[in-house]
Amino acid sequence: MQLHDHMKYVDMGCKMACIPRYQWKGRPTERMLYASERRIVFLLGTICQIFQIAGVLIYWYCNGRMAKDTGTFVAQLSEMCSSFTLTFVGICNVYALLVNRNQIETLLEELEELYPRSRSKHYRCQHYFDMAMAIMRIEFLFYMFFYVYYNSAPVLLLLWEHFHEGYDLSYKTQTNTWFPWQVHGSAFGFAMAVLSIILASFVAIGFSIVTQNLVCLFAFQLKLHYDGISSQLASLDCRQPGAHQELRILIAYHCRILQLGDQVNNILNFVFGASLVGATIAICMSSISILLLDFASACKYVSNLVAFVLYNFVICYMGTEVSSAMQLEDFMRYQDLVCQASQLPRYWWKGRRSLEVKPNWAKRLIFWFGAVNLIYHNFGCVMFGYFVDGRIEDSIEYLAELASVGSMIGFTIVGSLNLWKMLSLKSHFENLLDEFEELFQLTKDRSYRTHHYHEEYTRHIRNAFIFHSAAIVYYNSLPIILLIREHLSNSQQMSYRIQSSTWYPWPIQGSIPGFLAAVVCQMFSCIINMCVNMFIPFLVNFFGIQLEIHFDGLARQLESIDARHPNAKNQLKYLIVYHTKLLNLAERVNQSFDFTFFISLSVSMISTCFLAISMTMFDFGTSLKHLLGILLFITYNFLMCRSGTHLILKSGKVLPAAFYNNWYEGDLAYRRMLLILMMRATKPYMWRTYKLAPVSITTYMATLKFSYQMFTCVRSLK
Repeated sequence: MQLHDHMKYVDMGCKMACIPRYQWKGRPTERMLYASERRIVFLLGTICQIFQIAGVLIYWYCNGRMAKDTGTFVAQLSEMCSSFTLTFVGICNVYALLVNRNQIETLLEELEELYPRSRSKHYRCQHYFDMAMAIMRIEFLFYMFFYVYYNSAPVLLLLWEHFHEGYDLSYKTQTNTWFPWQVHGSAFGFAMAVLSIILASFVAIGFSIVTQNLVCLFAFQLKLHYDGISSQLASLDCRQPGAHQELRILIAYHCRILQLGDQVNNILNFVFGASLVGATIAICMSSISILLLDFASACKYVSNLVAFVLYNFVICYMGTEVSSAMQLEDFMRYQDLVCQASQLPRYWWKGRRSLEVKPNWAKRLIFWFGAVNLIYHNFGCVMFGYFVDGRIEDSIEYLAELASVGSMIGFTIVGSLNLWKMLSLKSHFENLLDEFEELFQLTKDRSYRTHHYHEEYTRHIRNAFIFHSAAIVYYNSLPIILLIREHLSNSQQMSYRIQSSTWYPWPIQGSIPGFLAAVVCQMFSCIINMCVNMFIPFLVNFFGIQLEIHFDGLARQLESIDARHPNAKNQLKYLIVYHTKLLNLAERVNQSFDFTFFISLSVSMISTCFLAISMTMFDFGTSLKHLLGILLFITYNFLMCRSGTHLILKSGKVLPAAFYNNWYEGDLAYRRMLLILMMRATKPYMWRTYKLAPVSITTYMATLKFSYQMFTCVRSLK
């Protein structure tokens, strides 16, 4: 792998901008096809961009400022500012890349010289290559979509007006721009105006793609080298004869990387300044335009707003990536999102970077309103089950109604108990986080694969977060959608079916206010319930992944101990203490979640059975809702059992690592100490539910099997 491989999307942007691709010594040359034609397109596009800046200002001076009412004047002004900054940032990118082209190619040549060879074990080239290419690909696809939508909107609007009688042709171009020829009422003039803006935006977006991808490329190259320097410093053995010479080389290497970082900053200084100023104005003005203009124009400015937000975010995110190191807080991202969505109290500990923000009275009110509704939901489900008419002739319908109520009681019981544990053990969990923060400082050593575990953990948690968010939206929108469908289909009788079968002390059937009040109460209850039921397994996975990191690091350090070394006994003594501390921490985590594991596994078995019964007996829409409930319970248990299984596997690596160490070359004291560690690591550590059953995939499959057996037993009674 070479630096040339990272240039795929930069080269595609150069082709779109109609400029030659960046070339440096050592990069394969490429014949530039249609060079003269591309040069002409580039010149025309740049001229059109410059003219568009003037044309936007002239149009506003001639038309926009003449608006009589304040609302129209503000709308015209915000539209002009948004279009002006969009074009201005584009022309700034053209200027910065053309003026600094030689410096960029020189910088790329230096990065090519520094690019690590394939045999170097201290550099994670493939990891950073994959991350950079993923970000560049997303940027490129977004800008292509933006370009197509932005330039096709005027033509599609004109065609729509043409095919619908009663509409006057508006002849609206992409932006309100003055042209020295007639546009309104002239098909030829309109086509020329649209084509000139298409040409200008084609070149501008090409330069924007090149700019953003260069920022991404430079950021990840600097991260690659900083990561390599830290890995080499961690592996440097000061007892070796050539250690001082290696350290001198690393110091020079670090100075050179800092100089390269300054060069990148100097080259892109103008881009950074223009982007931040232009994006700030454009985001503000685009937001005003969206609020004040008609729907079609508002949609166009929504795309402008998204483009500027993404453009600014990528630049700032790349700067953050270069300067920041991984912290324990990075593993708590989705837990914090869940707390923010439901106004749950966040966890704080010593060493956390973000400052503690105390919720105001409005946030507290939202949280307590949802919490009280969740507690009431338990009582309401029980009352509804009590009032179910047992004299129904159809016993299957009666059983289905009871199963539906029982499954919902299972959901609310688990949510209520998790909320109680989350609030009552908050200080205890924060103390655990303090200790994990101290241990996390050890992961700077190369023996720990922190980035690997962080990526795996984040991907797993992100998928669960997206699934639960979609479930919340579907579950709470279903009653409204059903009521609207019945209303539009001229149904004789409205069902007024709320999210779950719950009794409320006010009439719901036939009462729109009562129906909406019940839907809102259940919506708040559902959000709190689902967020708590997300937070607890996410927290279990957080503690699990931290223990996995440390057990894996412990095993790798055991493998690397040289028993012949004079300091081997001290290293082994440190690792024995370290192993003991990990086991104690894991046991404290287990004790904290004992009740959660027990309730979750036992209640989910019964609720899954009830949901399966309900799913086979109700109509299609209700069956889908119950199927979603089954998937939620399955996912909820799987998150915790998967974490427990991974912990078993990682803690089981300690014994083989100790055994395959060259203990036979150590003295008697070393072997005795190692024997103590091996005896303690004979059985892998596992979480248990009150020491009854392990929290593992095996137990998870057993609960599913038991639920299915209960389901088939009940179905056989039909």
